Amino acid sequence: MDENKYGLKFDHPVDGVELELYCFREGITPEQGGLGRYEHFKNAVNHIWPTTIWNPWLEEQLESLCENDWVSWTGCAASGKTYASSLYALTWWLADPHHSTVLLTSTTAKMIRKRAWANIQMLYSTANGKLPGNMVDSKTTLQASKGDDKNAIFSIAVLEGSTAKAVANIQGIHSERILAIVDEATDTPEAAFEATSNLTKGCREFQFLAIGNPHSTLDEHGKFSEPENGWDSVSVETTSWKTKRGVCVRFDGMKSPNLLAGKTKWEFLITAGQVRQSIEFEGESSPRFWKFTRGWWAPQGVVRTVLSEAMCQKHDVRGRHVFMDQYQMLAGLDPAFGGDRCILRFAKYGALDGGLMGVEFTEIMQIHIDAGSSEPVHYQIANQAKQACVARSVAPGRLSVDATGEGGGLCDILMREWSPHIDRVEFGGKASDMPVSSEDGRTCYEAYANRVTELWFSIREWVTHGQIRGMDTPTIIEFCQRLFDDEKKKIVVERKAEMKARIGQSPDLADAAVLIIDMAKRLGAGAVYSSEGNKDWDKIAQQYNNIYTEENMHAEVEK
Repeated sequence: MDENKYGLKFDHPVDGVELELYCFREGITPEQGGLGRYEHFKNAVNHIWPTTIWNPWLEEQLESLCENDWVSWTGCAASGKTYASSLYALTWWLADPHHSTVLLTSTTAKMIRKRAWANIQMLYSTANGKLPGNMVDSKTTLQASKGDDKNAIFSIAVLEGSTAKAVANIQGIHSERILAIVDEATDTPEAAFEATSNLTKGCREFQFLAIGNPHSTLDEHGKFSEPENGWDSVSVETTSWKTKRGVCVRFDGMKSPNLLAGKTKWEFLITAGQVRQSIEFEGESSPRFWKFTRGWWAPQGVVRTVLSEAMCQKHDVRGRHVFMDQYQMLAGLDPAFGGDRCILRFAKYGALDGGLMGVEFTEIMQIHIDAGSSEPVHYQIANQAKQACVARSVAPGRLSVDATGEGGGLCDILMREWSPHIDRVEFGGKASDMPVSSEDGRTCYEAYANRVTELWFSIREWVTHGQIRGMDTPTIIEFCQRLFDDEKKKIVVERKAEMKARIGQSPDLADAAVLIIDMAKRLGAGAVYSSEGNKDWDKIAQQYNNIYTEENMHAEVEK
């Protein structure tokens, strides 16, 4: 038997690396003669990569994984999260490569190669001595032995191609030890996130890490990071907390090791100069500052958005209505030309108890274009939209279509091929003369700088009056992302181009939703409007049913 400094006995000679990896894997505690998982892990890293540059955040990140099975990392940019996760992943796998699987997920194959896989390659090639394994770069896989795709480190892109296929690949993983790391967790689809976190079944050792810059408490990363005692139990000064499953560790740029040291000791971590630039050029109330510098979910009121998560929770927008009578089916179509999603969504519209009218969103359909079809794009959209509406009992006059830009041509086709009663909605031009609400006696033109602001703020009015139900999480997030400015006489939402540049995609789900609310407003909003208005609502609806005059269409068409 071979005995070592920790008093452990092996039936074969072991070197320092093997000993430390064994003690890390088995969790040999000081009571058992060892040092504990983290200290053994650190010793193993120093054996394999003796030039490792340690810093307080790296130690905190690695210790959280050594001591917990379910871990969330959130925080600022340049906090070393991806590097730390890669270092842990490779070291964890080396502790028993022939019985271990490491799954790395990210949104796209490009992001995997750019982030986690680049670190795995670098660490593998710079190790002190030859490491076991067979590197297959074309498959972004490190196999325990050639041809072994089970006991390996491998990656899956969860946004490219079919999410269902990615989920199937994840669910097909079976190994004795599994470490799952979800990078860019804020953008990971729910199905892929759940499939990854459900790999616990059938393995003797399982760990799960979700990494993301804070985006929304409603997305998958936000829900996974939720404190055990609720969001009210933590604040922007809190850097770690217990979650329902494990722990969340947060890295605040204002508390960067470089700032605490009073100088830049670690150039790869956020610096005092970068924090100052963020404050100067972005402002301390900007979403980017909160997300990428403070590493915290932007507080309600500091960042002004059309809806807030607290508002949506308070008014139960994800719940269900109980309609007093038979409801009608409404639909909204956002054609979204130019590479954006073409969204057709549906909703129930009917009377609620107390005199209000309510909308409950139901199905969302993304219309796909066949590039190889001989049928023009506009006709493909028109035909699919018509068929979907007919199948769901949506009358032509209950379909609202965005007629801005190329949408006008689509409306022409729908009116010619289906019905002249299709409802055309222009997002450009000035706001209408319809009333804002019962509490605000101004017209929309007096309150809002343009038509698109009126459309988006209409949903705010309906939410605060409890008239909205059935709203899905991705749509809620879009409404909670669009900024507005109310410092001038009229409220104005940010330009769509600016929003797309900031969040990385077009708010097509929300645009389709506001089309439905615009239709509902003109059909009759019930008690939201004054009692006098209610008496003559049919007249008002008819009067404003055709508000898109030449005069109203003089402004920009930017949404």
